[in-house]
Amino acid sequence: MYTTKETAEKLGVSVRRVNALINAGELQAERFGRAWMVDERSVAERAALNRPAGRLKMGEKNPGNLESYTLMNRDHPVLGFTYNRRTRETTDVEPLDGIAWKPLGVGLRERDPNRYDLAAWIAARAIPDLRPNLAPVLREAVAQHAADLMFASWGLNLSDQYWFKPAGSDLRWHDVNYFENGYQEDLGETLLAGASAKRLAKPAHTPDTATPGMLAKTWMRRNGVDYLVKGGSSNENREPYNELLATKLLGRLLAKDEFVSYDLIEWRGRAYSSCPTMASSGTELIPAADVLTAFGITEGRDPHRGYLEAGRELGVLGIVEAVDKMIVVDFLMANFDRHTYNFGLMRNVETLDGYRVAPLFDNGCGFYSRATIGELEVGRYLWESHPFRPYPSQQLSLVEDLSWYDPSLLQGFEDDIASVLSLNPYLDERFIEAVQYQTTRQIATVNDVAAERGRMFGGF
Repeated sequence: MYTTKETAEKLGVSVRRVNALINAGELQAERFGRAWMVDERSVAERAALNRPAGRLKMGEKNPGNLESYTLMNRDHPVLGFTYNRRTRETTDVEPLDGIAWKPLGVGLRERDPNRYDLAAWIAARAIPDLRPNLAPVLREAVAQHAADLMFASWGLNLSDQYWFKPAGSDLRWHDVNYFENGYQEDLGETLLAGASAKRLAKPAHTPDTATPGMLAKTWMRRNGVDYLVKGGSSNENREPYNELLATKLLGRLLAKDEFVSYDLIEWRGRAYSSCPTMASSGTELIPAADVLTAFGITEGRDPHRGYLEAGRELGVLGIVEAVDKMIVVDFLMANFDRHTYNFGLMRNVETLDGYRVAPLFDNGCGFYSRATIGELEVGRYLWESHPFRPYPSQQLSLVEDLSWYDPSLLQGFEDDIASVLSLNPYLDERFIEAVQYQTTRQIATVNDVAAERGRMFGGF
């Protein structure tokens, strides 16, 4: 048995790194009092795994920071690569037999991925470094970056079937994926609500570590269904209530399969929004960002036209009307956060076909979630639209066909606004009335646009 200091010397890493490997289950060790003693055979195996051939890669001086993985899609080996835990770079990217199953967003679809394509995709998969409540989790896990947490749980999530298989491992997707197996929720509770009263389980196998986004959130399984539970961004906690209000708006205008329904739940005395996962063990969510990357739709190209053309090429039925509906409902609720990871496509993960529009999700930044009462009452609140045009009126002008839009379905929606927002104890009546007034104006604008074009539900 070795002490952690002796182990660090033999592996050429820091004691902090040894503790992280122990916590991740990658070194076998026993605790004696307050100290760890590490199994000698485990150290030898780790040293052999980390020993690079010749000069170290990416200018790395510490071989313990370099780890080899296979990017998997279910049990298809897609790419072999080396990952630098310190810099979060990749190298030695090698297409494998399952390269056809590569993520759509790892570089242009007609070429093999390179190290930069893969590193960018990995970075977008991890928890953002500025996520609230991340710091105590990193301290408890003895991790430097959120990406360390993601790799410790193999990069698995509940939106697709990609994962990182460590070199030399005999793990199988059916044994580790979260659709078929359980996961730990204690780390997620800390990410959602702050410092935990109990020590976190190690290693933390949870989809939370590969669920991006800036708002506090976690996955919870209840009665066999996986729910994404999400909090608000301020003391007024507006976003969860806005998700419920958006559900009521979308339920008036769209079919049930065109949007994700959100409910409110109370946990530890605070309200959160909750929605079931839209993916399954046989389907995956492809963010619009990945579609744009795959088709080379970068700066200088019209993202609206490019996205629609890409959808048609992939055989997505009804993509023009679906995007039109998204633009209109975002305008109605003044949603400023429809970035390219907040909408996208679904496909069959095994056959890599069956592309369809993903139901609309993540609407919490609508209904003036960042506005003050004064800004709304004097009509000076300005919001920037996304993802196709910066100004809401410009984006709305992209919609040519409003034959699906029935204005009569929005009659009385101001009552929904009052009934939902009055549930939030932090909002006063003045703010709710201001939201009613501004939303009514948004509805009138869409009605006018539809009337001018003579393409509204029922015709003119």
